[in-house]
Parts: sequence; structure tokens; C-alpha cells
Amino acid sequence: MLKSQTMPASNQYRDFRYEDFLPAQLQGLSTTINQLVAEELEARHGLSLNEWRVLAHVAVNPGTTAQAVAAAARIDKGWVSRSLRILTSRGLIERRQSGQDARKSLLEVTEQGIGRFDAAAGSIRTLQNSLLDAFSADDHEAYVRLTARLQRAAHDLKER
Repeated sequence: MLKSQTMPASNQYRDFRYEDFLPAQLQGLSTTINQLVAEELEARHGLSLNEWRVLAHVAVNPGTTAQAVAAAARIDKGWVSRSLRILTSRGLIERRQSGQDARKSLLEVTEQGIGRFDAAAGSIRTLQNSLLDAFSADDHEAYVRLTARLQRAAHDLKER
């Protein structure tokens, strides 16, 4: 050990349990659910999770841009670009040049893309409903309320 490094006091972190750390709990749940969704999308619809996220954002926001999709879906721009290449090569999304800015491409879902989106969205809703069946109606209302409250608290802390 370098002399400039110091070890924490022996009892300082004794009570810390990573599995009780809120970000670890949320990340674990998110990862598990994303794996379920990804398996469903790949097996039944031939879409990766990122492809689905891009397709869904474009379907709901016709005429959007790749940059807007990346920001809204919280996906790295490189992943959005790769997903768009795949989706356009499969005929699920079309790009057209913006009339106001020739440097921008506007994204639209094709007829085939709408069919794939509708089918995948139905599968995802079914999976989501199966997960939410673990809650009573009161539990579900509490989950929605508490998740929104936690999101607001995190946003407020971030804005400080």
C-alpha cells in the first residue's frame, strides 16, 4: 500500500450492505425486467431491446430525430445510430430529410414497422401485466405514487 493511501477505520463500513443500497435494488430490478423483455422481443419479434426502444419512440413521435430519440429513451447516440441502421435496413423505419434543416433526418415508422410495433407492444403489455399481477390494486396505486415521489425527490436533489 502506498503511504498516501489510508484504509478506512475498521468499523466504518461494517453495517453497509450493498443489497440494501437503493440504486443497487433499482438496478437489479431493472436488469431482471429488461432481460425478460429482451428475451420476449428477440424470441417473438426479432428485435433487440434497443431496437424496440427506438422503434417505440419513433412510433409514438413521428417525425422525430435520432438525437431526440437518444435523449428521450436515455440511450447512447451510438446505440441509437446502430439500431436505426438495422431498423431502416429491415424496412421498419424510414428517414426523410427535414425541410427546415438539410442536416437533420426525420424518422417515420413504415407500415411494416407499425405492424411489428403493435405486435411487440402487445407482448410487452402482456409481460408487464403478468409482473403487475404480483400487486393488489392498492399495491399498484401505492407503487405508482411512491415511484413518482421518488423520481421527484431525485430530480430535486439533482437540481440543487
